Amino acid sequence: MLQALERGRAQSPKAKQSRSRDRHAEILSAAVRVFARDGIARARIADIAAEAGVPLSSVYDYYDSKEDIAYAVPIAQTSEFVAEFHAKALKLEGADERLYLFMWLTVDFARRHQDWARTLYLEVWPSVMVNKTRVKDSLDDFGRIMYTLIQDGEQAGLWPADPNRYQTVTIFIGSLSQMIITWLLYKRPRQLMKATAPLVQRLMGLLQTSAPVIEQRRPKN
Repeated sequence: MLQALERGRAQSPKAKQSRSRDRHAEILSAAVRVFARDGIARARIADIAAEAGVPLSSVYDYYDSKEDIAYAVPIAQTSEFVAEFHAKALKLEGADERLYLFMWLTVDFARRHQDWARTLYLEVWPSVMVNKTRVKDSLDDFGRIMYTLIQDGEQAGLWPADPNRYQTVTIFIGSLSQMIITWLLYKRPRQLMKATAPLVQRLMGLLQTSAPVIEQRRPKN
């Protein structure tokens, strides 16, 4: 979790002074709005500068290209998400409560930051950019936290040991992402968080059973 927080803080080494950090934040916020509105492919750095109300040269003070900005967006917001989760999780005792919060907050954070969610889930995640080291590391932090929470629950005896935690994490992330993407594209379900609660409960229930290993068989000719 600390890695995710540090990754967000370290993403723009040029922004060290307070005024510089504020300008940097303005540029990133503007970039999210432009990317969500126009898509990364069609967006221009000049559009981002105009949206932020800063000279074009100010954007280049922090980033060398539009792609660099696109890489920075998920890193910065993911760090903010992790910080929010960490602050709320400190008030909870059990790993089950923290895991539930983590999954529920994943959807709620997307609901509250729709421009960022559109950029991440509809632009960055499906593209080749996700393989860029800094972006991939940031997104992997999300899975690592979930993996650790599942492991913590096992050690506390809250659910049986999972023989394949990574697969479980993939199922959890895939389910939450599908819920968010469907909502972003179609505004379904209309009451997003009301629909999220039973989904998270259902996912949590998967931890209570160990799925049997099914032998793979080739179909007969």
